Amino acid sequence: MKSIPAVLLVDTGVDDAFAIALAARSPQIDLLGLVASFGNSKLENTLQNTLWLTQLLGVQVPVCKGSAHAFCEPDWVPEEGVVNCHGDRGLGPVVAPDTLAAAPAGEDAVAFLAGILERSEEPVALIPVGPLTDVARFVVARPDLLPKIRVISLMGGAGRGGNVTPFVEANISSDPEAAATVFGCGAPIVMCGLDCTRDCVVTAAMIEELRAESEGELAQVLCDSGAFYLSIDELLHDPLAVACLIDEGVLRTEEHYVDICLTPGEHRGQTVVDWEDRLGRPANVQVGVAADPQRFWQLVSAAVKGTL
Repeated sequence: MKSIPAVLLVDTGVDDAFAIALAARSPQIDLLGLVASFGNSKLENTLQNTLWLTQLLGVQVPVCKGSAHAFCEPDWVPEEGVVNCHGDRGLGPVVAPDTLAAAPAGEDAVAFLAGILERSEEPVALIPVGPLTDVARFVVARPDLLPKIRVISLMGGAGRGGNVTPFVEANISSDPEAAATVFGCGAPIVMCGLDCTRDCVVTAAMIEELRAESEGELAQVLCDSGAFYLSIDELLHDPLAVACLIDEGVLRTEEHYVDICLTPGEHRGQTVVDWEDRLGRPANVQVGVAADPQRFWQLVSAAVKGTL
């Protein structure tokens, strides 16, 4: 199988870290770049976490500084006092060093993505596992490059039951306008939302077994941060958006029309799935409805151990 050129867009918290390891170490993914934005923590933290992880992985992949706030909310700041499964700086009890050898690319995220797609001989997969802000900015600024997008394989959304409100998932909630822009852009979309990531259960025992079977600082960082995160949320969401590109058998999807609710209130940010196709509108999303937890964990654990 020829490797898939890809860019991973992250808000590097704990499950993003596992997604980065999977994308960087899989021979089926040709990781061309990373974009770090606000989301699980402030931009300064998610960017530093991303740079550190590439250093621990020993990969020469450019990291771009993405958006610090939502599409239409320039004054966004994280809520104070909220229990966050990613901890204060994104990686639970693990803190990235203040000084790193790696530095972010000097380009704006739109120019960074445009350059990668323009240089690539093949269409590029965009894999956003945080807010969709930078993908939205890109598709608005460079609609001419939409044909160079192989797929947008995203972690976000929920057709049936959210985790921020009863209806809304966290990544889409962080920037509903961006999500509406992306879902309406016309590029192929795979939605790895809560409907399928709820199958990606990882227990404390699985993390400790992984720790015992792994060596090196990267594995230690991932297991330490993973143990903290999984004590609050036993679902490892983000790596599924990468895993489904590596192994199509990991994810079962259905084609449906999906819209984003922008109305103020508890439904704002809801990914409204027309499950029975009653609207008669063309399907715009491959909606993930189930994941294979064994195949998923086999890929993720092998990435941590470096045995992919």
